[in-house]
Amino acid sequence: MIRAGAILLALLVPLAPAAAQDRPPERPGETAAPPEASAETVPPPTAMFGPPAPPAWWMLRETDQELAACKLALSHLGTVYAEQPPLTDAADPDCGIARPIRVDRILPDLVLEGGAVMRCDTARGLGFWARDFLRPAASHLPGAPRVTGLRLGTTYDCRPRIGTGEDRPKLSEHALGNAIDIAAVLLDGADPLVIQPRTDTGDLAEAFQRTIRAAGCLFFTTVLGPGANAAHDDHLHLDIAARRGGWRLCQ
Repeated sequence: MIRAGAILLALLVPLAPAAAQDRPPERPGETAAPPEASAETVPPPTAMFGPPAPPAWWMLRETDQELAACKLALSHLGTVYAEQPPLTDAADPDCGIARPIRVDRILPDLVLEGGAVMRCDTARGLGFWARDFLRPAASHLPGAPRVTGLRLGTTYDCRPRIGTGEDRPKLSEHALGNAIDIAAVLLDGADPLVIQPRTDTGDLAEAFQRTIRAAGCLFFTTVLGPGANAAHDDHLHLDIAARRGGWRLCQ
């Protein structure tokens, strides 16, 4: 009777799958690994949609109102300039100026030797700096010479930043029309005052160079010169790079 009941129980209880019989028991807290996903269940990589970002020079393009306000300021300064067609560069699509101007005289009687192409905002800052600080400072030099011009270094130039020590330097502000380099100040009846390292000479030439350099930070967001790094030992670099919170770099 017992033998018949055991046989009946064995017939009623299903056998575990062979795979389950062969698998070792799981440890406490251990869960079985999920089955491998088939190729059909793996989601495809996310695709990128939309056009590429506009080039850097286009992002700086002035509105009609902004350009009109800037040109009005140049008119009050007496700046002699000519509007130019948009400037781009095949070497780098980010280089260029959307609405450039060529400046020959930043003030009616203060020339930029050779002229220079730049953004209107750059010219405006240069004009106010020259009128309100450069010329008054020169009146304190021996003989009170009058500033008649500026000898320029680099103006527009499609290239990366130099002298920063960066492994991957960013685009130079020169490549966007935002920067201008001053190599010397031209004086009426006196030798040009060349921008150069002047360390504790104690003379008026050093005082003048320090004064116009410091005043530049009122109109430009970057001012670099002798002592900032080796790349700027022979000129003043002035630019209007946009930074968060209006922060300015003056070295």
